[in-house]
Amino acid sequence: MARQVNQQNQWWIFTAVVLLSFMSTLTSSIVNIALPIMSRAMVVPTAQVTWVASSYLIVTCMFLLPFGKLGDVLGKARVFKIGTVIFTTASLFCGINLGFVWILIMRAIQALGASMTLSTNAGIITETFAKKQRGLALGSFGSVVALGSIAGPGLGGLILTYLPWNYIFWVNVPVGIAAMILGQIVLPKAEATAAGKIDTWGMLVLIFTAGSLFMGLILGQQVGFLSLIFLSLMIATIILLIIFINLEKRAADPVMNFHLFSNIDFSLSLLATILVYGINFVVNIIEPIYLEQNRLITTDLAGLILISFPIIQIIVSPFAGWLSDRFGSHRIAAISLGMLIVSQAGLATVNHTTSLLILCLWLGFVGLGNGLFQAPTNVLVMNSVSKDQLGVASGLLGFSRNTGMTVGAIFANILLFTGISMNLGHSTNDYPVAQPGAFIFGMQFTFWITTAIFVLLFVVQVAVNFKRKNT
Repeated sequence: MARQVNQQNQWWIFTAVVLLSFMSTLTSSIVNIALPIMSRAMVVPTAQVTWVASSYLIVTCMFLLPFGKLGDVLGKARVFKIGTVIFTTASLFCGINLGFVWILIMRAIQALGASMTLSTNAGIITETFAKKQRGLALGSFGSVVALGSIAGPGLGGLILTYLPWNYIFWVNVPVGIAAMILGQIVLPKAEATAAGKIDTWGMLVLIFTAGSLFMGLILGQQVGFLSLIFLSLMIATIILLIIFINLEKRAADPVMNFHLFSNIDFSLSLLATILVYGINFVVNIIEPIYLEQNRLITTDLAGLILISFPIIQIIVSPFAGWLSDRFGSHRIAAISLGMLIVSQAGLATVNHTTSLLILCLWLGFVGLGNGLFQAPTNVLVMNSVSKDQLGVASGLLGFSRNTGMTVGAIFANILLFTGISMNLGHSTNDYPVAQPGAFIFGMQFTFWITTAIFVLLFVVQVAVNFKRKNT
C-alpha cells in the first residue's frame, strides 16, 4: 500500500525532497559572496568571518553518516521532516545580527538540519520510485543539487545588490516553509527499515572522526599542510578511524556495515563521486584565474564563460537518468568518464592565445561529462544496497560529494603551484603575474594530471563492466 501511495504522489514527494536539498546546497555557496559585507557589519576580520562558511561544511560532513543510519532506524521521512524544521528555523535566526558567535552557533544548527535532509534525500527518492524510473528521478535530483552549488554566487550577488546581507539566509525561510507543508502532506509515514539498537558509541566516534578530518583540511589550507595543528588533526583522524573500525567490528548493529564496500559497484561509484566533484572544483578554481589574470577578461564575461559547463550539466542530468534507465547505468557511467577525459585533455591544451569559443567547447564537455555522470552513479550506489541500508548509502553519497569538493580545492592549489614552480625553477606559492607563461605551464600540468586520473578511472570502469559481462 505504501508503494502505491508513493507512486501516485511520487513527483510531489520528489519536489518536497528536492526543495530542501536545493536550499541546503545553495546556502553553502551563497554565503561566500556576503562574507566581506558581514565582516564589516559585525566588525570582525575577514579571515575570521570565513568560519561562517567553513563551520557549515564541517558540521554538515560530521553528521551526514550518523543521520543516514538514523534514517534507516527511525524512518527517513521522519529524519527529513525534523531536519527541514531545524534548517528553516536556524536560517531565520542566522539573519538576525546578534554578533559573530551567534551567527556561528546558528550556522552550526542550520548545518545540523541540512545534514538530516542531505543524508536521507536520495534514500527517500529511491524508495519512492520504481527501478524503471529511478534513473530519471536521481538524475533530475542530481541536476537540482548541482544547481544549488552553482546558483549561490549569482543569486547572492543579486540579493546583495538590493537587500541587506541578512536576506542571504532569509531566502531559505519561505522555501523551507513550503517544503515543510508539502512534506507533511505527501511524504509517507515514517517507517523504520532497519531493526536493532542505535550504536551510540560508533556514532560519536564517527562524528569526531569526520570533524577532525574536515577541520584539518580547512585549517591546512589556511596555515599550511606542514603546520603542527594540521598534522595533529590528521593523526587524530587516523587514530579515531582505527577506533571506529574496531568498534564497528564488535557492534551488534553497526553504524557502518563495511561489507557494503565489498560490492564493486558501490565502492567504485563512491570513489568516482569523490574524484569527479574534486576535479570539478579544480576547474572552478583555476579557470577564473586564467580568464581574469592571464586573459585580462572582465569578471562578468568570465562568469558567462564559466557558467557554460554547469548549464549543460543541469540540462543533461535528467536526460542521463532516462538513458541510464534504458541502456544501463554501467554503460552510461563509462561514457560519462570518456567525456570527462576529453574535457580535461582539452583544457590541458589551453594557453593564452586559445580561442574563447574553444575554451567554451572544453568546458561544455566538462558539463556533458558531469551531467551524464550523476544519474548512473547515484543509481549504482543506491541499487547496490538493501532497503535497510538506503539511509547509510544516501549519507555516504553526500559525504563523498563534500569530501571531493574539499579535497579538490586543496589539490587545485597544490598541483597548480607545483607546475608553476617546475617552470620557474624555484618554489613559489604566488601567482607569477609578470610571467604568464609559468601560470599556463602550471595550469596545463594540473589538467594533464586530472586527465590521467580520469583515464585510470575509465580503465577500471571498463574492466569492471567487461568482467561483469563475462561472469
